[in-house]
Amino acid sequence: MKLLSRIILIVPLLILSHPVSSQSLDRETVLERVIHAYGGEENLRKLDSVVQEWGFVALMGNRHGTDIRSIRIPGQLKVELRYPDKTETRLLNGDTGRVIFNGGVAQIAAQRQTDAMRLQLMRLYSPLVLRDRSESIKLVVDGDFCALTLVENGVQADYLVNQETWRIEKVVGALKINGAEMRFLTEYSDFKFVDGVLVHQKENKFAGNVNTAKLLLRQITFDAGLDDASFLPE
Repeated sequence: MKLLSRIILIVPLLILSHPVSSQSLDRETVLERVIHAYGGEENLRKLDSVVQEWGFVALMGNRHGTDIRSIRIPGQLKVELRYPDKTETRLLNGDTGRVIFNGGVAQIAAQRQTDAMRLQLMRLYSPLVLRDRSESIKLVVDGDFCALTLVENGVQADYLVNQETWRIEKVVGALKINGAEMRFLTEYSDFKFVDGVLVHQKENKFAGNVNTAKLLLRQITFDAGLDDASFLPE
């Protein structure tokens, strides 16, 4: 937990400090190195339409389930959470968020739910998407890590890049919940190349200082052919 606390605390401290130059390192250089590390621009285009299937354990209650994510750039996300006894579907289509419980009628998501979907989509941005938004990104360098900070629609995501590997190893998201800021940390590990794209196989999630879930990648489909109908209630 000491390491987690340090990681959560270091991001706001970095953002508030002045960027530090490291051998003329700038955000464009960082992003190009990250793109190269993840397989290059041509391969990363495969992530413009992608489906991921994860097995997960929700640590509170030791509940096992499946997390299926459909992502279509620039602004569409579908998350299907399947437990043995229930299901939940989250749909983000531009500015509109919807939720569906147990296959029922789609409901318009509350603002905090929509913001949570936005944060998850931002966490899933590929390095190419980050480069497309480079004018809105701030860079801070600190030791072996640098933080790329992006704010969209009031939602903040900090991408922590390891300068030895140029991999994004952690993403910290910040949301306002009932007027208070809540931070969510996702750790990435077990990186492997799949069809030319570097993909992390494991995720470890925290809300505040609570370890909430562990996930293992089962399958990923690139160039998935998703369309607008994929992100509408059935």
